[in-house]
Amino acid sequence: MSARAETMNVRRRTLRLRGSLVIGIVLTGLFLVVSAAPGWIAPYDPLAFDMSAILHRPSLAHPFGTDNFGRDILSRVIWAANIDLAIAIFTTIFPVVFGTIVGAFVGYYGGWLDMLFGRVVDLVVTFPFLVIVITIVSVLGPGLLNMCIAVSVVGWVFYARLMRAEVLTQKQADYAAAGHVLGYGELRIIFRHLLPNCIGSIIVYWMTDMALGILLGSSLGYLGLGAQPPTAEWGVLVADGKNFLNTGWWISFFPGIAIVLTGLGFSLLGDGVADRLRRGR
Repeated sequence: MSARAETMNVRRRTLRLRGSLVIGIVLTGLFLVVSAAPGWIAPYDPLAFDMSAILHRPSLAHPFGTDNFGRDILSRVIWAANIDLAIAIFTTIFPVVFGTIVGAFVGYYGGWLDMLFGRVVDLVVTFPFLVIVITIVSVLGPGLLNMCIAVSVVGWVFYARLMRAEVLTQKQADYAAAGHVLGYGELRIIFRHLLPNCIGSIIVYWMTDMALGILLGSSLGYLGLGAQPPTAEWGVLVADGKNFLNTGWWISFFPGIAIVLTGLGFSLLGDGVADRLRRGR
């Protein structure tokens, strides 16, 4: 009876994880489709003023309503997906590449390199990540480029720390020792043998980090440090509606829903891929 109950529990967990993966794929796929072709999907120009349609409630003509300048919120949310996809990519692409390479070398060679890296990690984790990013953006000035630079300056450390831990484990494996016996060079062992066996964790973390990148970009946009008006970006759209919560709640509500669903999609996708990788080992 207990064995049967255990089997049923395993099946339920498997179905739940598969369902999460499917939901993650659907939400992430929808976000990618919308962000890839906003001009084909959006019904209106996201920057066009319409003084005859100021603060109109959601309707058939404007499913998400209009803002205080008569701009269609649905169109602005759709075009903002393109900006937020760029934020998710460009705030993570340098950290994932640079951090992976640095972590691989630190984990493989150790010694003084590991000691130096440990001091860098201590410096970064001493302060909250968002505080460091806001400080750097404040110095460089607001804007998407400076925001990406600020995130990249700090973000690579977390990828490097994860890769270091993976390499420390994998370099003890038999295949790494066999590479040494066969006379393979150190770079070949790192890039041809260790990295392919460690990259799964990096990919999973990258998916989650893209969701965090969107949330961070929206937060900085809301604070006026990221994308600047009249650019259609979800954080900027939420900030546009903060003064109209009583008369135009939809201005902030629908961009907020887009942020939540996109973040949820990337998180569920990352969890599903992580489960697949665990079961494949």
